[in-house]
Amino acid sequence: MMIIAIFLMVTAVIAFCITKYLDYKSKQYRIQRLLEGKKQINFSFFHDVLGGVGRGTQREIRDKFEDAGIYNRELLRYYTPMKALLLLVSSISIVMFVHNTNNMLISFMLSLVLVIIVPDMYLALRKKRLVEKNSRQLPYMLDMMSVCIQTGMTLEASFRYLGDELKSFDKDLCYQIRKTSDAAEVKGMEAALKDLTKRVPTPQVRSFALTLTQNIQYGTSVAPVLSDLAEDFRNEQILVMEEKIGKLAAKMSAPLILFIMFPIVILILAPGITRMMTGN
Repeated sequence: MMIIAIFLMVTAVIAFCITKYLDYKSKQYRIQRLLEGKKQINFSFFHDVLGGVGRGTQREIRDKFEDAGIYNRELLRYYTPMKALLLLVSSISIVMFVHNTNNMLISFMLSLVLVIIVPDMYLALRKKRLVEKNSRQLPYMLDMMSVCIQTGMTLEASFRYLGDELKSFDKDLCYQIRKTSDAAEVKGMEAALKDLTKRVPTPQVRSFALTLTQNIQYGTSVAPVLSDLAEDFRNEQILVMEEKIGKLAAKMSAPLILFIMFPIVILILAPGITRMMTGN
């Protein structure tokens, strides 16, 4: 197993180096062709092969990475091909080192699960945790937005300001606010808020988006509403925490019985059982 793991690691490093080398050489060749004034030969098929199967796949993978809090787009190009390469290498290794048919089938199934399903499950788990974290941090952002609006900023300007200032506080929430601000400049604030509720599908974000949408439609004062909304979210978080604390006693009963009550009962009964067995 150690040999297979080392072989997989070396193969992955070699594949990464080859892709970076092809990227460099294709860019260098295009620049040379442009300088010579000759017809440019397009080597983008390397990236189409290395980056998945088409733009639709790239967009889907990009959304998965962004939802999981991974914003490095260079990784998108190598996500699908590295999964395919690892699957191929693991299949070859299984054929070479596993000779029993039953063990081979089990190894193939495990490799399929590990290479194809586990990375997507990891991204989905990261997305779930990120959504929960953004919901917890939302009251602080609402207070800052309320202060910005009270100082005379417009809603769009407050989004743009918070998209820069929240970077040191929470980079993930900052990314969502900045993305909403950029989308508002292109297709309007209402559509941008609707997209925000799709990226962060929680009741708190939906309430926040609905509040701002009503402000845009009816022109009501939104600063005090945002402060009240932030206070409601904090009270809701406190209630959830108190509920978890209340369930703690019931959850602790099982370890209490297993690790305290049973040993005490055994210590009490053990001397009598020992005397009965020895006949004393």
